[in-house]
Amino acid sequence: MDKKTGEMCARIATRAPARMHNYSGILAEVTNRSVQKMLYDAGQRFFRDKPWEHGLKWRQTKGLTSTIKGTVGQKVPTGWVQVNMLFPAEMGLALEQLTKEYDVSMSSVTYTMLYWWTWWICPPASERARREDFLRRNS
Repeated sequence: MDKKTGEMCARIATRAPARMHNYSGILAEVTNRSVQKMLYDAGQRFFRDKPWEHGLKWRQTKGLTSTIKGTVGQKVPTGWVQVNMLFPAEMGLALEQLTKEYDVSMSSVTYTMLYWWTWWICPPASERARREDFLRRNS
């Protein structure tokens, strides 16, 4: 249950690259929304656009640490962080339906949504410039 609204909600944990997670926070701030509201908006558009039906592949998450090759038990950070998402219950159920329909984990579905939002819908300025340069050179 959402403590602010009292509505039923789905709390979903995923993992993402730290830079992507930080960028999503910046996106929320510059668009004058909370991260929770921005993720809700991203989820609504994700279900409206259905990018997985247009070629977007489900993205696999990575662990927070990995073992150093050739060692026993020595772990190093991967650069990925845990991202906790809060969605209205109905969106949580819709996300769960995707996991069943496409046989992917909830973590992969929500990471794919975050990736799609931050890299395709609202890409960083450097990526927009790179794409424009590519189109200019190849037109």
